[in-house]
Amino acid sequence: MRISALAGACALAVGLAALAAGLYYDQTHLYEWTHFAQSSNLTRGPVEAQTAKIFTLIGAIASAFGATVAAGSTVMARLGGRTGRWMLRLVSVLLLVLMLLVAVVLVVASISGEPPVAIIETPWWLLSAEWAALALAVAGAGVATAQLWRFVPAQEE
Repeated sequence: MRISALAGACALAVGLAALAAGLYYDQTHLYEWTHFAQSSNLTRGPVEAQTAKIFTLIGAIASAFGATVAAGSTVMARLGGRTGRWMLRLVSVLLLVLMLLVAVVLVVASISGEPPVAIIETPWWLLSAEWAALALAVAGAGVATAQLWRFVPAQEE
């Protein structure tokens, strides 16, 4: 087992845990940072704010679950031999693909969507922390994936 693969898996778990913490903090303070634009439909703004709060909470729960799975598979890879390594391989690839898909969907949706009625002004430091945590998790998953899927002869392991 390569140490850099374990370090990447640890970075993945820490990044997802930090992302979960940031998203949870974000959703708890969401209404404080929200103001509403003029709209002919008075219920649209509050509904958008509630929807954003629910999806942020779902993201926090999913990130925490991903961090738990990544940490557990890292421990299994260290202690479980060949089966643990295969489990970490699969988990790191799965989480890497899921994180990249979600990031692409969020960026495309923010560019191509209609202007919202509920304008949420999340502080720059929190947005920066969330994107940095996501970048750390993606980098960790990338390192773990690249190291674990490089096959070498059995005597060199």
